[in-house]
Amino acid sequence: MTSLIRLELAVTGLAFMVLFTMACRRKAIANPPPTTSVTPVEEASEQPDQVNTAGWDRAWTNLVNDVEQGFTPSLPRLTAVEVELVVGNPGAKADDLTLSVLDSTGQVLAVATQSVSSANPDRVMFQFARGGIEVTPGQIYRLRLSGGLMFGWKYVVGGYKNGEATFNGKPLLAQSRSTFLFRTFGSQ
Repeated sequence: MTSLIRLELAVTGLAFMVLFTMACRRKAIANPPPTTSVTPVEEASEQPDQVNTAGWDRAWTNLVNDVEQGFTPSLPRLTAVEVELVVGNPGAKADDLTLSVLDSTGQVLAVATQSVSSANPDRVMFQFARGGIEVTPGQIYRLRLSGGLMFGWKYVVGGYKNGEATFNGKPLLAQSRSTFLFRTFGSQ
């Protein structure tokens, strides 16, 4: 009887392996699936514009409050913005973040939202649809970043010279000028 059970198990195992192998065959794809990445032509025309190059010294603030960074573009089209984040309150695996671009009157010009993983949040890129938005070089604009409790936007004392960080409509730090870490990309 023991040998009969072993034989049944062996036959069942062999049948399972045959079915598993047949079910897992891969089929070659003639055309690759469409992607939402930037095309080489767009990438070639996109260039860094405004950059906060200051070194981070472990300061950050959460994204639940109204946090904004002023910037002054030198290119007429804003195509993307990169922000530097830190996981301030670990726990969840991801959080939905929204980056808005506002003009000097507070009017929202563009919004980009994405889910950001807690695994690698250091630099997060927000791309704007349809080749970006028109901006006026030399005019001040604001970046507003919002989300939940998980991430914090890194900032430094001093830093970027053509704008400053605000927290709920007031300077982020009362005693000194501060700026969030960010980088904008643009094109002609």
